[in-house]
Formats: sequence, structure tokens, C-alpha cells
Amino acid sequence: MIIKLTESLEIYEKIGNILDHNGVVAIPTDTVYGLAVDGTNFGAIKRLQELKKRESKPFTFFISRSILSDYARITKRRIIDYFVPGPMTVILKKNPEARLAFDGDKVGIRIPNMEFILNFLDYYKKPIAVTSANISGEPELSTPQEIKEKFPDIELIIDAGPLMNKPSTVLDLTQPVPVVKRKGAIPILEIEKVYGGRIRLDPSVKFNLLFVCSGNSCRSPMAEGIIKTMLDPNYVIVKSAGTAAVDGLPASDNAKIVVQEFGGDISNHRTKYLTKELIDEADLILVMEYKHYETVLEYAPDAAIKTFLLKEYKRRTKYNEVSDPVGKDLSVYRDTALEMYPSLKFVAEDIKKRIKK
Repeated sequence: MIIKLTESLEIYEKIGNILDHNGVVAIPTDTVYGLAVDGTNFGAIKRLQELKKRESKPFTFFISRSILSDYARITKRRIIDYFVPGPMTVILKKNPEARLAFDGDKVGIRIPNMEFILNFLDYYKKPIAVTSANISGEPELSTPQEIKEKFPDIELIIDAGPLMNKPSTVLDLTQPVPVVKRKGAIPILEIEKVYGGRIRLDPSVKFNLLFVCSGNSCRSPMAEGIIKTMLDPNYVIVKSAGTAAVDGLPASDNAKIVVQEFGGDISNHRTKYLTKELIDEADLILVMEYKHYETVLEYAPDAAIKTFLLKEYKRRTKYNEVSDPVGKDLSVYRDTALEMYPSLKFVAEDIKKRIKK
């Protein structure tokens, strides 16, 4: 059954009754649709595992903020107070007395920033176990109709229209330093700003670095090629793009020569035009000139938290641009590479400190 989202006691009672009787409800959140069951019912959890076709991976629990401390030990409160409710799943130590339908000593908790969910959690007064509305390993389903086709046996689907946002960021707060277990809606650098220092990345999570210049034929591919000699590709993905690039052209010959002198190789580089998709997937964006910074923010204003001039990243200098060697001789390209090199080395060391091997 599909019913439209409304804020009423009747709909809360309907959902609660289904959950209390081992049922499954597809609910909207502030990110994507989720499949929800009673988080204290082992039978319901087993049914959810069968629907998802996954066995051991634990589910996230949605819990009212008013009873959160009954189920988990609150730590690193600054992060929780700032990001919860919101698109973040925090992993906390489970209270030994907590009645949850799983046996682990850690619990993933999320409180979506959505009035409907917040009100239902306050009404239900029990945790609900929630997972994304998809078969494990398949793309998330974004509409109630898709969910009904994939999961015809679930009891109820709450229709809030199409939903296809980034998933929640998963952050393990049980470690001495917070560890990102899954990247999502909240940028790494925003978490670090609130935390007050670097966080760590789980070995399964790669850091995405993007360099931006104008044509993507000189400065940004040189920066990409040189910094790749300093970083492990198993943990860091480096890309470059241009605000005025024509897709598919090679790097300039002088840029290739200079990168080779630094031990790198950009012979297979092909120019790419800057897109919102490249901006969204990047964890750190380093630009060569202030005009490139402005272009990034025109595409994605929220990217300001992770976008910097290369020579200003974590520095006190301002308006410190990298000169463009396009059309100049080889010596100018070498000067440009030497101009960038100290900043590239600094950035590489900064990224390495986030990697939890």
C-alpha cells in the first residue's frame, strides 16, 4: 500500500501498528527512502535482512534524541550536537542494557532532519532499524513506485515524492579520532571544522582531490601528475579539470616534460571541462586563480567549505595565485611547477595524515 505523506496521529499509529507486528514500512528521510522495522524485534530484523539479501552487515537505528542516551554512550558531543539531526550516521558504543535487536557492542545511530521522522520517533518511543530501500549492492530506489515493484510484499510505503540525495555520512565516534566509514552528504572538511582537527578515513574510503585551472592543459594536470608521485592511489584519487577546457585534448608538451622531470607521467591526460559532478565527488578542490574559485562556487555554493587556492590551503597568505605558463617556453613551465611544488608537498602530507591504514 502506498499513502501520501501527511503529518497526523493517524499515520503515526498506522506505521507503529505495522512495525509492532513484524511489518516493514518504506519511509522517506532527508536523504533517500529507507526500509524500516521495529529495532527491538529480532524477527523483524531477520525479515529485513532477507529483503535486502544481506546477512551480517548491521543496520542503522533511528532513535529519538530524547532517549538516545538510553541506547548509546554519547561521546564527541560537539559533532553530535552540530550534525544531529541531519544526514550523518554516528557509530557509538552501545549501552549494555540497551534493548536492540543485534548483538554487537557498537551501534550506528541516525536522526534525520525531517519533521515527519522526528515526530514519529517521539511518538513511537522505540528505535527503528532502517536501511536504504534497495537490494544490497544495487542502486537506491528513488520513488515509491520503484520500491513497490522491487519489494511487493512490504506492508506500507510513505510517498514523499522522488528522493535521490547523497546518503548520510557514516562517522565512527568510538575511536580516539573520528573515522569516516562512508562518505556522504556532509563533506570531510566540514566535519573537521566542527571537530577542530583532522579526522581519519577508513581504509575502504578513498580521498578525492581535484585541481582546477582554466584549460586543464598546463597547471592543473601538472599539479595532478606531480602530486600523484607523492600519494598512494589505493587511498587517494586525484583528478583535474578546467573552467574553460575543451574535452579530450592532451596536456601541453611542456607540461608533459616537466611532470616527467618530477617522476610523473601525464602522457595519457585528456582535458576535462569542470562539472558539478566533479565538484560534488571531490573532498578537496584546489584552484590556481581566484576566478576559478568563483566558478566552482557558481556551480556549487556549498563547495566553499572544501575549495581553496592551491597556495592558500591552510596558509595565512591571501590572493596567492599560480601564474599561467600557457604559450610560454619550457623554462616558464619549470618555474610554474617549482612555484606549485611546496604547496603540493604540503597538501600530500596533509592528506596522508587522514589515511587510516
